[in-house]
Amino acid sequence: MNRGLFERDKLMFKLMVAFKIVVVAGSLQQGDVSSFLKAGSALDAKAERSNPFRWMVDKIWLNLIALSRTLFGPNSIPFFKDVVDIISRNDQAWRRFYDENEPEDCAVPDYEERLLQEKDLGSFLRLCLVRCIREDRTCIAANKYVQSQLGGKFTAPVTDMIADILEESSNRKAILYLLSAGSDPTLMIDELAKKRKKFPTDKVSMGEGQEIIAEEKQKNGFLAGTWLILQNCHLGIGFMEQQEDLMSKTPEIDEAFRLWITCEITPRFPIGLLQMSIKVALEPPMGLKAGLHRTYTTTVTQELLDKIDSDKWRSMVFVMSFMHSIVQERRKFGPIGWCVPYEYNTSDIDACILFIEKHLAATVMVGQPISWSTTQYMIAEVQYGGRITDDLDRELFITYAAKWFCDDIFKPSFCFNNYPFDFDYKIPEGQEMPQFLTYIETLPTVDSPLIFGLHTNADLTCRQLEATMMLTALMETQPKDSGSGGGKSADEIVREKAQELFEKTPKDFVEEVFRAQVQKLIGPRGTGDKGMAAPLNIFLFQELQRLQRIILIVRTNMKALVMAIDGTVVMTPDLLEDLNAVYDARVPKKWTHDASGAEISWMMPNLGGWFTGLVDRHELLSTWLDGDRRVMKSYWMTGVTNSQ
Repeated sequence: MNRGLFERDKLMFKLMVAFKIVVVAGSLQQGDVSSFLKAGSALDAKAERSNPFRWMVDKIWLNLIALSRTLFGPNSIPFFKDVVDIISRNDQAWRRFYDENEPEDCAVPDYEERLLQEKDLGSFLRLCLVRCIREDRTCIAANKYVQSQLGGKFTAPVTDMIADILEESSNRKAILYLLSAGSDPTLMIDELAKKRKKFPTDKVSMGEGQEIIAEEKQKNGFLAGTWLILQNCHLGIGFMEQQEDLMSKTPEIDEAFRLWITCEITPRFPIGLLQMSIKVALEPPMGLKAGLHRTYTTTVTQELLDKIDSDKWRSMVFVMSFMHSIVQERRKFGPIGWCVPYEYNTSDIDACILFIEKHLAATVMVGQPISWSTTQYMIAEVQYGGRITDDLDRELFITYAAKWFCDDIFKPSFCFNNYPFDFDYKIPEGQEMPQFLTYIETLPTVDSPLIFGLHTNADLTCRQLEATMMLTALMETQPKDSGSGGGKSADEIVREKAQELFEKTPKDFVEEVFRAQVQKLIGPRGTGDKGMAAPLNIFLFQELQRLQRIILIVRTNMKALVMAIDGTVVMTPDLLEDLNAVYDARVPKKWTHDASGAEISWMMPNLGGWFTGLVDRHELLSTWLDGDRRVMKSYWMTGVTNSQ
């Protein structure tokens, strides 16, 4: 799992496993998991009581209403039944909880003792509460939940050594590297080949006309027992489709033969070869701790630390590794981290460490002082700087180099963080690899944005995006065969929701009627324009036509869905897709896009918010149509289809 999944999918997979274990054990119901994933996304803000808290956005309010109605566990415990009233009575304490940077680690007002008493459900209930109130911290809270259910080893960073991967392979089992931007395992493979006396390796970069060369080298490798590296195999899918037969049906293959494949992500890659290969996702790990752990288990070795017998050498190697992890991890912040998301990779740190080694050999080892200006220039302007195209990014990297490559790093009081924090990022003392790895294990699992030189609010956007992607993917993979704690089936839940939406759908705009009404509307002041002679009236007429089309689609779709569930009409693939969307509280695709894929309505992440938008737009146009432009104090520009 650790090596075969992409970083963005690892937490999601671990959370799915943890949920499955507790559901099978009977501690949770499948409906509890669905409630956690959907929260208040299926609720219509217009149909619920209004939000009384000024500090709380409507989305959180709807989440709390849904949470108060959820029955948890096999005994259907209404644990958060009174949460809305409790927040009303203790508004200040809940406001502070909401504003906390790390609410998942804080005591929950009014509920902490009860959560601690709930041995089976306590950690899950805390996860649900954090997801409802602070969705941006959902991934971190989920990580803690996985740790509590499965153990710390499932959340600790793990790096698979290339030598261990080789031991698992065989002459008929290829090693497939799934590449991310800027990554290339060729150097690592060659280094291993030198140790195993298989260097030089045969290499073929796939592309037009390379299949014949690759096939010839592979057949030679079968006989001679050499190593073959097929690079960029997404450009040679045709040859990849032959590999399953070649690897499995060739009668004699030398036991020493190994096939290494590098390929970018592509849906055209043959599934048979994918299943029979050892898959390795080659991308930077998530988090500063995981990044340093990866560097000190792959790039930095005991042999490297012993190359120069000086504490300054080992300190500079750690600083270089720390900087490498920092600049890679900054990419998760988007444009706030880097104006351009540069593809920093292992080759950059390898080149910098090689330069530092040669520079120290020419200075410190012969009694000369280190030239920091040279070091800073080579790292920030030449090695890493060679990728940088934006002036602000270049200035930022120069600042990192000036701050962390100077005489201060050799002082015992040096810290990478220049702000007070629970943990001080220091340079560990020692000469052996275990000493460095032991220190890396003590680093915080969750990084503060401050260590990157960013404000704490910089974390909000990327954390929110991570949580949304994870919750959406989990929702799509959940089984649709069970409902809430009450035992309703998916069909019963969807039928009830479809009937509710059908009844709440606004009344139709009849074109003959509203055309006559528009003809009577006045035009701008000081003109004799009236009806369709006034541009704003034409605009209103067109908006009414567009909204009526959407209302008709919604009404027809919900009616057909109810009839299909009842068995009156056939459940077509399109209706089944709509059923799954309503069950997951997502907006059915036909409500937002026509058959050609063109957008016909507003986009919202959940069904409740979209339907509220439909009601609001109907109310806006009805008021405008019935009351003329004189009653319109303002216009909702984003609420109309064509606001130009």
